[in-house]
Order: sequence, then C-alpha cells, then structure tokens
Amino acid sequence: MSISLLLSNVGVLISLTLGLIALFRPQLIQAFVSVQAIGKEGQSEIRATYGGFFIGISLYAIATQSNDAFIVIGIGWVTASFIRFLSLFNDAFTQKNIGGVIFELLIGLLCLANLIT
Repeated sequence: MSISLLLSNVGVLISLTLGLIALFRPQLIQAFVSVQAIGKEGQSEIRATYGGFFIGISLYAIATQSNDAFIVIGIGWVTASFIRFLSLFNDAFTQKNIGGVIFELLIGLLCLANLIT
C-alpha cells in the first residue's frame, strides 16, 4: 500500500471513528459540535446523520478502496471546512471554529492524499 493510499485510509478511519462515537455516544458529538438534541428524535438525528452517514460512507471507502469514494469524502470535509471558514466572518469567530476549520481541512486533505501521487 502506498503512503498516499495509507493517508487516505487514515482520513476515512477518522471519519469512521467520529461516526461510531456519534452512534454510541451521541452526547459527546453534541458537545463536540455544539448542538443539542431535543427529545428522542434529536438523539436519533445525531446517531443517523453524524453516525450512520459517516459510518456508511467510511465503510464503503474502506471496503472498496475506491478513489471515487475517497474523493467524495475528502471533498465533503474540505467543503465543510470552507463553509466553516466563511462563517468565521459572519458571526462565529471563535477559537473552537478556527480549530474546526483546521480539523476538517486536515481530514479532507488526508482523504484526498491518494490523488496527489
């Protein structure tokens, strides 16, 4: 396995880990992303959106080792980073959001590493 493919897998494994945390410990994800689930439906939303979605796309990328899957996940993370960056200039300029920009960008770049070489 090339180093670039290994890095792409690391990015996807981080995504998978976040999804598993959301599935089994939704309260941690709520604190991490500063959202609050209201009622059972809110807990279900955290598990489904942050858990199920991340787990599903990550497992697909790991199982298939598809460059297209790595690209989709990487572009998703980079886009999230860009949108969060824009929000810094709107009303959300905080250290936590600056960290979020960097965190999301790094995961995205890891996922896209296999494209570089």
